[in-house]
Amino acid sequence: MRLSQTKHKAMLTALLLAGVLLLGGCSLVVKDPEVDARQIILEVNGETVDKARFTQIYNNAYNNAYQEQLMYQQYGLIQGINLDPDQILLDTLDATAKDLLLHQKAHDLGLDGLTEEETAAIQEKAQADYDNILVQVKDAFFAQSTLTGEELDAALKAKAEELGFSMEVFVQSGKEQDLHDKLFARFAEGLTITEEELQAEYDARVSEAKTKYEQTPSAYGTDLTGGQPVYYAPAGYRYVKQILVKLTSDDDSDIKALKAELAPLGTALTEAQADADEFKALLQSESLSEADQKYLKEQQAGLSGDEAVRLGKLLALESLEAAEAEELKALQAKVPVYQALAEAQAAYDAKNDELKAKKEAALAAIQPKAEEIHALATAEGANFDDLIKEYNEDTGMPETGYPVSEASTNFVTEFTQPAMKLSSVGEVSQPSASDYGYHIMLYAADIPEGPVTLESVSETIRAELLKSKQEEAYNAGVEEWIAAAVIRKYPERMD
Repeated sequence: MRLSQTKHKAMLTALLLAGVLLLGGCSLVVKDPEVDARQIILEVNGETVDKARFTQIYNNAYNNAYQEQLMYQQYGLIQGINLDPDQILLDTLDATAKDLLLHQKAHDLGLDGLTEEETAAIQEKAQADYDNILVQVKDAFFAQSTLTGEELDAALKAKAEELGFSMEVFVQSGKEQDLHDKLFARFAEGLTITEEELQAEYDARVSEAKTKYEQTPSAYGTDLTGGQPVYYAPAGYRYVKQILVKLTSDDDSDIKALKAELAPLGTALTEAQADADEFKALLQSESLSEADQKYLKEQQAGLSGDEAVRLGKLLALESLEAAEAEELKALQAKVPVYQALAEAQAAYDAKNDELKAKKEAALAAIQPKAEEIHALATAEGANFDDLIKEYNEDTGMPETGYPVSEASTNFVTEFTQPAMKLSSVGEVSQPSASDYGYHIMLYAADIPEGPVTLESVSETIRAELLKSKQEEAYNAGVEEWIAAAVIRKYPERMD
């Protein structure tokens, strides 16, 4: 999930502020703070963690949980931030106990040493991470600061330190990751994937993909274009290459602006139509509230009694003769709800006509270029790929072209329909106009129905299966260590 720069900064600012509040609010009212800080919170095989150290670990865990919920809130996945400090405490105890145990085992196995190269790599990554934090702290706390040079650098480092971020923290984190990687490699050593396991997984993925694409054929094109692994191709797909002649940037901006102006007019028209439909329904209702009766009376104030009756009868008819349609139109012109509908329709139509005229002018401006390219593409001996390199303005097109079928939903119809009307491989379409410009398409190749070959995906499947098997072995081994360890936890001492 990628956050916009603005949302990322807002999230970070809130997170860092939360860290300040959290770190500032963790001190306990006790008679002897130093003695309290030395209380043992966790013991693993005789190795202990005191309250001072564990409080730092807990604060980091709480901040991480806060960051995650804040991200979810930014995208509307949760309504508000509702953390459970007690559960975070218990989870942090478990995680810390596990880390201590892994350290002990790594030491016993002789895996906790570092070569010069490993130390240098950890130091380099830690420096990059620390520099990034300083940039974020600057954005969050010093955006309006007048400090510069060494004074600003010192202030940034001091604030980062206050929030629990330092170069030492990142170096230690790098060492922890190195240790875990070495333990993982120890458990993964010697594990392999048999040909039988590879074949079984391939068959399962092919079957799953076939079912998926039979149920939703458009998903194949979406997955393939999005770079997702595909194991089966449904019927009816082809590769289509295009040369896109885009609208000029000025015309494109003008069209987008007109669309933005049209959108609220469309909303207003929809609302006016809903009001008119409600008025019609009330006229035909046999049971009306006092408020509804008052509303109808207000709406029909411009009609005589006979006209009001006639309006109701005409609205109830399923079909109208030409004379009846004219009569209805004249009566509706005297009713405010229909007057509002007519005004909304007129405003929408006027802006839509302006948009259509702008699109036509924009397309006319690039039409000569599109026709010239089409002539080159259909000339004897033409090389469409060479023309793509020279003229295509669609920078996102895959080298093979787009996978297209009648079921495709991720392309504009002005692209899909002409692409599917091409009757044979190598045929080039006439320029097709859309909101993007002109599309000149080549039927590049058919995509045969059926499963992909095992050879083409064996490397991917084997790597994924091996990773899964390694993780299972690692997790099982760690669980055995945890079960055999002497672990004592004292969460009540954090109160």
